[in-house]
Amino acid sequence: TMDSSLAPAWLGFGHSFAMQDESDQAMAAYRTASRLFIGSHVPVLCTAIEYLRTNNVTLAEQVCHQAKIMCPTDPLVLNELGVVHYKLRRYQIAAECFREALNLCSNQPERLRSAWEPALFNLGHAYRKQGRYAEAIKHYEAALSYAPKEASTYAALGLTYHLLGRLEEAVEHYHNALGLKPEDTFSHEMIYKALEESYSGLGLGKLQKSRHHEMSMQ
Repeated sequence: TMDSSLAPAWLGFGHSFAMQDESDQAMAAYRTASRLFIGSHVPVLCTAIEYLRTNNVTLAEQVCHQAKIMCPTDPLVLNELGVVHYKLRRYQIAAECFREALNLCSNQPERLRSAWEPALFNLGHAYRKQGRYAEAIKHYEAALSYAPKEASTYAALGLTYHLLGRLEEAVEHYHNALGLKPEDTFSHEMIYKALEESYSGLGLGKLQKSRHHEMSMQ
């Protein structure tokens, strides 16, 4: 049986419910953890993450700000706040949050810094949305150095090269994504588009006024 006064156990309980898509039970567990873990920002942040998972971005933003007030030096808080801003299409502010998150963990030992691969990946997304493709590529490649088997990062690189009109490199990265995740419908669709455009002499950058290709943040 679980000790009903053990706050970390309630956090784990909430995570288990969230993984099973039982959002109401997850929220209830996080609220219990907040009552038991008075002053800790962790249950508050977990609540914000659950709001994000269920696409309740407005509440996620409010709770993320609350977590930041409680603990402004936690990189995870800044990363999640960046995701909120990204979803609200505030790409420049999102990039600022991701950069701050990475700065906060820059002094960590190398063995721990790999845990912040998502912030590098997310910063790449924010740069791509601003048309800062070279910086996006740099951060996607940095993310791959920590997690070389992430299909979504190869797909993001493929899309960025695609937007630059560098079709051969785009195809290569879409192919790498499919090698890791054959069921990736985005990469399937985009590799065919890149090949078609290569044969026709057009690039996605030339077609983007009439087509809109979006890739959701993972």
